Amino acid sequence: MHIVQNDGVIVQLPLPAHIPPQNILNAVTPEKDVDMLSARSVGNFATGVSKIMPPVVGAVAAILYTYIPELSLKGKRAVVVGRGRLVGLPVGQWLMGAGASVSFVDEHTADIGIYTKQADIIISGAGVPGLLTGEMVRESAIVIDAGTTESQGKLLGDVDAVSVGPKAALVTPVPGGVGPVTVAKVFENLVVLHKK
Repeated sequence: MHIVQNDGVIVQLPLPAHIPPQNILNAVTPEKDVDMLSARSVGNFATGVSKIMPPVVGAVAAILYTYIPELSLKGKRAVVVGRGRLVGLPVGQWLMGAGASVSFVDEHTADIGIYTKQADIIISGAGVPGLLTGEMVRESAIVIDAGTTESQGKLLGDVDAVSVGPKAALVTPVPGGVGPVTVAKVFENLVVLHKK
């Protein structure tokens, strides 16, 4: 019998409706979980013992520190739009761990602009095209758009870059922003796990 070895496993979501996704994700050991979606991987990241970062978190960190190398997150007011397990929750945990004051807003928040107008940093992963507009963002805010939606063959982000761009110190595009860096971080995680 031939045994196939691997260094990493990715579960392609979404799964068929009759399959509980977390049960499948939990079957991936942290030593091979390049996406960091198993309960153990999430716990390892939350407690600071993981050697890798969730790919979107790694992408957000890479973008922030590449374009604003002197940035310190300590004391910054950050708003995370969305509470999903791919973007919102892990990014929020990372920001809190770095010393930022973090507020989460989502579809249940009556007026997200009340929060975003006060934010130094906005990370959006809601998947709602054009959700954030220029009047909802303060001058020199840092805006990272990690929300991607496909509409009529086009990829659209959460941020209306036309109105936000002139006000923001940094705004990432969709497509071509967080997405490609996230893919690179998946492969970086694979390399780290392989070496480990």
